[in-house]
Amino acid sequence: MKVLVVDDNMIVRMGLRRVLEHIRDVEEVEEAADGVEAIEVARSFEPDVVLLDVRMPRMGGLEALPALAEQASVIMMTSADDAETIASAMEGGAKGYLIHARLGVEEVAAAIAACRGGGMVLGPGVGDKLSLQAASVSAKSEPRANPLAERLTEREAEVLEAAARGMSNQDIAAEQFLSARTVKNYINSAYVKLGVHSRAEAIMLWKEAEGS
Repeated sequence: MKVLVVDDNMIVRMGLRRVLEHIRDVEEVEEAADGVEAIEVARSFEPDVVLLDVRMPRMGGLEALPALAEQASVIMMTSADDAETIASAMEGGAKGYLIHARLGVEEVAAAIAACRGGGMVLGPGVGDKLSLQAASVSAKSEPRANPLAERLTEREAEVLEAAARGMSNQDIAAEQFLSARTVKNYINSAYVKLGVHSRAEAIMLWKEAEGS
């Protein structure tokens, strides 16, 4: 098995490499210091598993995740433990989410084995945070009915409705378990379907339709 370790902290990379050396099935290990380098290394190295940090310079883990997840099982291995980041990672294709400070050789080995076998792994406390966040979102009121929603996908309508309430892309991302980039993509897609060219036009059209 080939493993790619992605973290901007050299000490963390060295520590994970030492852990991986004690896992029997791991045959080769390569390293990358950020998302850009990780994608480049993955093309030639063709890893089976990627251990991916979240916050890194140039390109963070959440941005690199979709490309890496297309060719390997990606396990987020980071110190970031907020619910929004965890939710974005799992929605983006990660097979696991582990927190650095709570890991040993056995935990890492078990996580890799589970993900390679098609399972999903959440470290201690991670599942609880996701559950609480999901309960909070489900308790919120449903978006108001709007005739324009028929032209959009359900997610596009939810994002545009939130934008019409004055929420920023970052706020929408946190509320709906998305990345800010994904929110922007949904809004841009809605522009095309509604025949508008800006956020202001889209919001104005949406509010006019609500009042009709």
